[in-house]
Amino acid sequence: MKWDDLRYFLSVARTGSLTESAKVLRVSPSTVSRRVSELEHDIGAELFRHSKAGYELNESGLNLLPMAEQAEAHLLRLERNAVRQNDEVSGIVRISLPELLGQYLIIPGLKHIAQKYPNIQLEILTDVRSSRLTQGDVDLLVRLSRPSHGDYTIQKIGHISQGLYASTDYIKEMGLPTQTTGLTGHRIITWDTELSYLPLAKFLEDRRECPKPFIRAGNFNTQLQAVISGIGISALPKFIADASDLKRVFEFEDFLDSEIWLIKNATSRKLSHVKIVADLISDIMHENAHFLHSEKIKPFTQ
Repeated sequence: MKWDDLRYFLSVARTGSLTESAKVLRVSPSTVSRRVSELEHDIGAELFRHSKAGYELNESGLNLLPMAEQAEAHLLRLERNAVRQNDEVSGIVRISLPELLGQYLIIPGLKHIAQKYPNIQLEILTDVRSSRLTQGDVDLLVRLSRPSHGDYTIQKIGHISQGLYASTDYIKEMGLPTQTTGLTGHRIITWDTELSYLPLAKFLEDRRECPKPFIRAGNFNTQLQAVISGIGISALPKFIADASDLKRVFEFEDFLDSEIWLIKNATSRKLSHVKIVADLISDIMHENAHFLHSEKIKPFTQ
């Protein structure tokens, strides 16, 4: 069994697609298929069920997955240690961040790492979908919900307020919803069906008299730009909505409040370069706590 074949197996297991795995691994889909087939030949068992929806692990694949992830974690640790040079703080830190919170608040604050620790390398994922809390996936995660299980330590680093917002142009055209009418007659922008389980999607779509969405999107930035353009109403984090001059809908109601958690991989959290990045993320959140909640938002800079 070759590690490289396991790498292809893990990618297909995580994406459920040869095409998406090929993009991640920067090879052709046929190469991904061939390497998975070679692994199945070596093991003597098929690892996936194929369907129109994609590739899903069968029982043999599910049994192999933990071992493959452990092998990945071991090799990643070797890789991180190999990057160290001249006793300087160095290494690769993989971070998973919530989309808007990461792009508009945390990432700009990471400039300090480049200035003070030039030998630290950052690999950043910004996605609303939560990264899996496996040993090899990421070193640090920022989440808006507290995880219930996994090999990690957690630290609460703040709160974020979220609500319904529309642009001034939209309000001039359609008016503000009222407590009596709810969202009847308004254009709604929300998450695509695959992500309808998200708290913000439920926060919006569980509203009384909420019409069918006009736009469904798979990321925050698409929704934000649609609201800024005057297309409709969406549920957004308060700090980014205020910084974008959007008007809050239903001001008489409480915000949806989420805790912000910093999750540290138990296998790498004590490494000096990982600890430096973790401490900086925590500092960024504490320094900006009043921006995430206060009525007056300090404009973010990039």
